[in-house]
Amino acid sequence: MRSEISYDVFGRKRYLLLGLVIILVIATISGTKLNQLGENKIKINLTIDYGDHANSEILSVSNRSTVFDALNQTHNVSYKEYSIGVFITSIDGISQDSEHSWLYFVNGKLPSISADNYVLNGNESVIFKYVSNTEAMKYFK
Repeated sequence: MRSEISYDVFGRKRYLLLGLVIILVIATISGTKLNQLGENKIKINLTIDYGDHANSEILSVSNRSTVFDALNQTHNVSYKEYSIGVFITSIDGISQDSEHSWLYFVNGKLPSISADNYVLNGNESVIFKYVSNTEAMKYFK
């Protein structure tokens, strides 16, 4: 009879161990799915330099978003569409004119493509800067 009790205790331990393994497997799978959902978002630093003041914010945007998508997510943007992409004409009511333009920079560099064609990877610093056309020409030499 003693061996039956010992076997029964061992059997319960086996079921308990099996139950713990199942719980760990389920928790691991759930955690992986949560991580995969989280990986669909990336973070960037977006700064708008209006000339007389600037605003910066950390944005969480969808993976594979463009610079234009990120800007449009949190700001009132006007633009013109061309075959090579969009041309930003106004951000938050500050419009380009005969003396000023909007330029954008990613990690301190002026990209050679339009904002709607620049795909973000995450952790970039994006700056939209309202500059005089004289200053803008310095970047294109």
